[in-house]
Amino acid sequence: MLSLPRICLLALCLAGAAHADDQQRCDETMLDALAGQLNMEGWALPENARSGTLVASACKPWPDDEKQTVVAVAYTDRDEHAAPGERNVHLLLAKADTRSGRLLSEYREDIGEDAMWEVGANSLRIDTARYHLAPGVRAFGINFHSAARGASCPDGWANNLLTLVVPEGRSLRPVFRTYLDQWESITPGLCPSDQQARVEASHLTIGIGKGKSAGFADLEITSHVTESDETVRTVKRVLRYDGKQYPFEEWSTFWMSTTRENDGAAEAPAASEAPQ
Repeated sequence: MLSLPRICLLALCLAGAAHADDQQRCDETMLDALAGQLNMEGWALPENARSGTLVASACKPWPDDEKQTVVAVAYTDRDEHAAPGERNVHLLLAKADTRSGRLLSEYREDIGEDAMWEVGANSLRIDTARYHLAPGVRAFGINFHSAARGASCPDGWANNLLTLVVPEGRSLRPVFRTYLDQWESITPGLCPSDQQARVEASHLTIGIGKGKSAGFADLEITSHVTESDETVRTVKRVLRYDGKQYPFEEWSTFWMSTTRENDGAAEAPAASEAPQ
């Protein structure tokens, strides 16, 4: 059976380590330009700063135009003195001019930290996969990896929250959001660290489907489900755009054994259920 530390290592913590190994580093010129536009100052790379308002940052060239850079920063107000895990953190996801750092389009959100949500230096990762939703419309996203330790005996956990956005004038509009990594206990009453506990873990991947709705291509969501380090099934779902977003759960349940049993779905090996 999977113990809690083992689950964390396989399903959640590895993703966080990947962020640290493949950092999307912002240079000082870009950080200075962003800070000035946000009425902040004195920003330094979070991993090098013992204190300061910049908590996390990521920058990545826009694949379709080298003159643009996708930027993401998480920062606090100057008068924020709460401890990590208790702060109010501002998130900016934007496209910026590569040379000047001038913001071209942006999306902002506030993160209220708690037992599940905490921003660390490596919490932000920009996703510029080929999300071609329509002619001339390419979505991109921000993957938020929480640094929170969480509860000592939870029934489940989720991490790596992906938000996809599309351009809309000078704004970026969210069209899809979900956790990419989850696990849940399927032995109620037992802590995941208990030797008798059974735990299912899911990792989601996102692809572009063949269909189209309301002008945007469908999204194909694939859940790779494991139990005791072994893949037990692969489950797929197609999402259709409703004109505003792709309706889907942040905390998805379609892959869970309990959900499938209630829906009358038959269990099947991954290869026969969803060929790769």
